[in-house]
Amino acid sequence: MKIRHIGLLFLIALFFIACGGKDIEKPEDVGIKLNVTITPDTITDFLYVDMKYDFQVLDSFEKLDKDMMVFVHFWRMKSKEMLIQDDHMPEKGTSAWQKGDHIAYSRTFFIPKFLDELDIDFEGYEEIKLQVGLYDPKDQANTIVLFSKVLNIQPASINAPDIIYSEGWNEEEMNLALPDPFERVWRWTVKKAECIIENPQKESDLIIKGGLHKEIFEDQKIVFKINDVVLDEFTSDRISFEKRYRLSPEQMGDQPEFKLTIETDKTFIPSSIDPKNKDNRELGVQIFLLYFR
Repeated sequence: MKIRHIGLLFLIALFFIACGGKDIEKPEDVGIKLNVTITPDTITDFLYVDMKYDFQVLDSFEKLDKDMMVFVHFWRMKSKEMLIQDDHMPEKGTSAWQKGDHIAYSRTFFIPKFLDELDIDFEGYEEIKLQVGLYDPKDQANTIVLFSKVLNIQPASINAPDIIYSEGWNEEEMNLALPDPFERVWRWTVKKAECIIENPQKESDLIIKGGLHKEIFEDQKIVFKINDVVLDEFTSDRISFEKRYRLSPEQMGDQPEFKLTIETDKTFIPSSIDPKNKDNRELGVQIFLLYFR
């Protein structure tokens, strides 16, 4: 989408919290005060980010006659490619915005791993341009740019605890043609797979996205353990699942590392199901994402 300013007179007051950011465009007068807060303060790749939008409609606001979408675009400065897009409708339609309104809400999205620390030209970070604004979905030339800033995105290795795939894992596989970016890279477990994870000694988020072959097993059971203590045990009604946990220091223990175990009660060998398939591996659970921060 090409970004243009429309000829309306507004007032924008902007407050943005982001590590390493710098303004690149002077705000125009649009009658809306927008506060945007990004959490965590240090932004890396391979990171879940919480964006809080706080719109305050001022007395100088001129009423909009249609519902406009909020666009949130992260552009790679060097390659001119869009890294992330989180266009969405605000929680209250803009045609209903009135002077004195206060519209605040949060959204979460994932910054994929995209930085190559082994590239000889890599400088320790990459500049990403963040743009936020409003546009008419029926007329994309009718666009209001509310915010623009350059952010320094650092590699996840700076902040993310190390994860070692120790036992029970097949080799990493990928299919970049798949539409869902979360399902383009994966590892299969065997019946029992273990990871050794650096212990941060503080509350942390664990997110596991996985897949199952429901056409083979309808009631496959999955068990997650932390240091051999059951964290969760479930069967999934769908071919994919996403589980989120907030781990306490007590669960992870007082050692420099802790163990995450993924177990299943059923596995299969592709070649034993389809004689034309030459894959003789034991396959249990397909893990697309193992996120710990």
